[in-house]
Amino acid sequence: MKRAEVPHRLPPETSARPLLVVALALGALALAECKHKEEPPALTHERRPDRSIVLSGASAAYVRTEPAAPADREQSHSFVARVSYDERHLARIGPPVQGRVASIGVITGDHVKAGAVLLTLTSPDIAGTQAQVAQAHTARLLAERVAERATVLVQQGAGTDAERQQADAALVQAKTEEQRAVAALTAIGGAHGASGYQLHSPIAGTVVERNVSVGTQVHADQDLPLVTVADLSTVWVTADVYEQDLPLVHVGDEAIVRVTAYPGRTFNGKVTHLGDIVDSQARAARARVELTNSDLVLRPGMFASVEVKGLGIGAAEVPTSALLARRDQFFVFVANPDGAYAQREVHVGEQHGQHTTILSGVKTGDLVVTEGAILLDAEANEAL
Repeated sequence: MKRAEVPHRLPPETSARPLLVVALALGALALAECKHKEEPPALTHERRPDRSIVLSGASAAYVRTEPAAPADREQSHSFVARVSYDERHLARIGPPVQGRVASIGVITGDHVKAGAVLLTLTSPDIAGTQAQVAQAHTARLLAERVAERATVLVQQGAGTDAERQQADAALVQAKTEEQRAVAALTAIGGAHGASGYQLHSPIAGTVVERNVSVGTQVHADQDLPLVTVADLSTVWVTADVYEQDLPLVHVGDEAIVRVTAYPGRTFNGKVTHLGDIVDSQARAARARVELTNSDLVLRPGMFASVEVKGLGIGAAEVPTSALLARRDQFFVFVANPDGAYAQREVHVGEQHGQHTTILSGVKTGDLVVTEGAILLDAEANEAL
């Protein structure tokens, strides 16, 4: 009896292998297709000697540009400030000669008129100046008598014209010497007693400082003034403008001043001066606002804030996404009329919303790259 023949069959794992290979192949193709869709093609470009980039083909579609818009001219910028004296109406009065204080007529806070006596000094030096005045006065009186006598003698026929002319010349010289001596005494405060003189205020204002008392010995080359008088009807408000903010402030800009003592009150003025020197420690320059202070509510030494309105002429505004930062510098790419993209360094101002003010490097209307700037940057800075 013959054995029935059984059909030969492959093991299950052997028959499934072709299907697995096909599946893996299809999966790889699908993955490659997805990857191809997710990754953009490499940029097709030409880099010029000036490092500007010219794109060609489909790669140009990955770059978007937008014209730079005019900056908002009404933006404001705030700075820390302080109230100070108007230096044009401030008198720091020191002693012209060595001496001792005999009397003082004012105290801190007094309001004085121009020419008011502040204090009196006694000094041996003043006695010599007064003696010169007395001597010159006596010489002038004697010269007058001689000149009068010479004139009478000529009229009587007993004198000559030469003698009269000589007497007249001596009188002129005597008057000149007396005037010089009086002027010297006046320059140091004017005569007062045998060996003293008075110190007068050169301006009307308030006594804001007194560094002397009765009996104090003073000398002409001392550092501190004896008395300081200030006219507080006008004051300065000086603001610290850091060097990165200097392009934001200009002489003539409108300024609003606020002080802590009067939270609901503002003082309006204009920037009248911007310092030419940046302090090496604070890294700031001083901006000055002049204010009238007729009611004397602004006191030197007060802390204040200054809000300055206005931007530089030609300032533009671009989307913040267009900016590229490299260390402490900022750059953008700008589309040139010939189709190339050039890198420009820019000086940025304040950021507001999704836009940033550009103070220099870009002007209104320039086509700035807002998408694709990173790719352009990589191509522009690729090693040669």
